[in-house]
Formats: sequence, structure tokens, C-alpha cells
Amino acid sequence: MAWHPATIVRVLAPVVVLACGGGGKKASEPKSPTVSDLKKPLPPTETEEDREKRRHAEATAIVPEGSACLPTELRNPTAPRLELAAFGSDAVVCAVDQDRTRLLGPIACWNIDVRSGGLTYRSPQLLPGRGLSVMFDERCARGYCLPKDAAVPTDSVALMTLSDDSAKVAVLSGDNVHIFDASSKAHESSFSIRGDKGATGEPTAIHWSGKTIFIEANDGTTSPVWVFKPDGTAVGPIEALGGKDKALLSTRNGSFVLLDDSRVAISEQGLSALTIYETDTGKRSKLVRKLPAGPCKKDELDAMWHEPATTLPPKCKDYVAKTFSHLIGADAVAGSKNLLVLLRGPRLGELAVIDAKTLAERRTIKMPWCDAASGGVSEKASGSPAPAAAAPPAERVKKAAKPAADDPDSGGQ
Repeated sequence: MAWHPATIVRVLAPVVVLACGGGGKKASEPKSPTVSDLKKPLPPTETEEDREKRRHAEATAIVPEGSACLPTELRNPTAPRLELAAFGSDAVVCAVDQDRTRLLGPIACWNIDVRSGGLTYRSPQLLPGRGLSVMFDERCARGYCLPKDAAVPTDSVALMTLSDDSAKVAVLSGDNVHIFDASSKAHESSFSIRGDKGATGEPTAIHWSGKTIFIEANDGTTSPVWVFKPDGTAVGPIEALGGKDKALLSTRNGSFVLLDDSRVAISEQGLSALTIYETDTGKRSKLVRKLPAGPCKKDELDAMWHEPATTLPPKCKDYVAKTFSHLIGADAVAGSKNLLVLLRGPRLGELAVIDAKTLAERRTIKMPWCDAASGGVSEKASGSPAPAAAAPPAERVKKAAKPAADDPDSGGQ
């Protein structure tokens, strides 16, 4: 069939129009970057100083600077944890952040008047010897950067401690401890916590006392403490005194405490016993607390220590609360005659002066809470005589040649 020219025009004309866009809106072309766009600077990289300022701002939002009382928020289970230490002859309590989404470290510290319980605010700082958890920023923990070939944990959390002379820092990342110079932040050495005499289980804390590093590790049922020298030499776990089975001491239902610059201790089962370990020699000694008679059967207490959720008869439950609950996880520092102990659980916010030989409580010191800042000192509920004043803490940074002038343990008693 022949096509007429007019027919060809009618058919092809619409095609030409459609090919040219059909009269619709012309598609916009991508805009080429201008010279000024190319010269725009990248956002500045956050420095460790920037991160420190951010942590400080978040910390003071929780505890305002200058506060002379404990915020009631610290009573919450997920709140920052109170920890006790000694700076020179001063007893110091700090609130240390436990929130694993931020891990701010110490958010506030206070000097404690051990006569009245009064608090004086001081700038938050790392507690020498005591471990804490910190966040990695890329490969660095608080400015202490791992070697390029070192692995960073998948949760980006490091365990960190400052030596008790504040000269060195140890960072535990995965299975390796990295030693740094505290001032220059230069990496000095590394060692594995595994191997012969090394730790088993999941590391939960690292501490440094004298020339010894201690690592707490949880194996699911117990939490032994493993001993290392800063050069990486593994000494092994701290074992219980007595017995032939070489049972390992465990901080579960107890605590690891830094008594002074030459002694640490492991508290067991709510301070039923305290095993002291001398950091220079490894010598151990044991103190046993005389427990009041109670209604609990032996198998009931045994079950509770192995499984805290165990249901106890009401009278036994009350006995446990009064006898053990406040001492599970308690911190302690040593004075010349007594131990100063930061209590937990139902007595959080209180300090107890405990006899360094019998572990008997001699006196209670109440720190002020911000909702009822009464503070002060109360005698034992039993009404037994109390000494004239509380024991001061042992010095953790530098020993004094003589007892402090206001040391209530020195002389006359």
C-alpha cells in the first residue's frame, strides 16, 4: 500500500513532538559544584580535649559542681556507683558512671569529714589503683591509643586503671593489657592475660596496687582474681588459705578492695571473711567476722550464696538483710587501727568504722543526701560504746612520715 505524504506527516509529527519532550517540563541537569563548594572545610575532628569537655558537661548535668550532698538518683540500680578511695590523708568518695552507652568515668567526688560525715565537693578524677570501664574512641581510650595491630573489642569498651603512684596507665582490651606512660600517653608495652597461670573467664575489672596488677574475671559461677606483674609475668590466681584443694578466692557476693599502697584484700560472702594479700611478697592472712546467731539453716545460706535469687523464709531473709546485704560489694580503705568501709544496698550513703582485727562494726558515719541533707554520725543500733572518732583512710598516693594532725586513730586509744 502506498503512503500519501499527508498521512506520513500525521503519523510522524506526534513522534517528533514526543521525542522533543512532548511539551512537558524539561528535566533539570545536575548542578556542578562551584569553586566555593570545593573549598568548604570538613567538619573538625573531635579531639580528646573536646570529648573531655563533653563528658564534663554531661557529668555536671547529673551532679552540679559544688554540690555538698549525694544526689538521690544514686540510689537507682543503674545510677553511677559510689566508690571509696584515699588521697593522702583524705577519705574521698566518688560517683563513677556505669552506663555502658557513655561511661563518663567519675562524675563527682567529695572529701569526707570522717567525724561528721559532711561532704566537700572536689573535681572528679580517676581514683589511683581502682579500675573503671571507658569507651574507645576509634583506637583510643581516654587518649591512650592502642598500637595499630592491636584488636579493639566489638563493644568498644576498655577496662582501665591508673597506677597508685599515678605514673602509669593500664588498658585491658580483649585479652591484652597495654601499659602507657600516664603523662605523655606513650605506649610502652603489652602482654596477654591468658596462657600458663593466666586468667580464665571473662575479664570484668583491672586494678593496680604497688608493683602488681590484678584482674577480676568471671567464669559464670565464680569471680577469681588473677595476679600479674607490670612486665607481663603471670603469678596466678589468689588462692584461699587452708585446705588441700587450692580453692580460688572469689569476689562474687563480696568485693576486691585496695586497703593501702601495699595490701589488697578479697571480701567473701558479705564480709564473712577478709583475705589480705601483700602485693610485694604475695603473703596472705585471713580475718573472720563473728556472725550473730540467726534463724537460717546452713543449706539455706549455702543456696543463697550460690544463687542470690534463692527464696528464703521471712526470718532468714531479714537476718541476711541485716547481716550481709550492706557488705556485698563494699569498698574499704585501711586506717592505723580500723577499716573505713563504704556500705551498699539498704545502707548506701553510710560508712562504717570496722575493727581491723575482728571485722566488728564500731561506728557508723552517715553522709548527707540531697533530699534530706542531715548527714552526721549515728551510734550502733545496739547502743554499744563508740570510739571518739572514726579511723582515717590509709594513704594511697604517698605515705606521710607522721600521722595526720586530725588523725583520730593516732595516740590516746
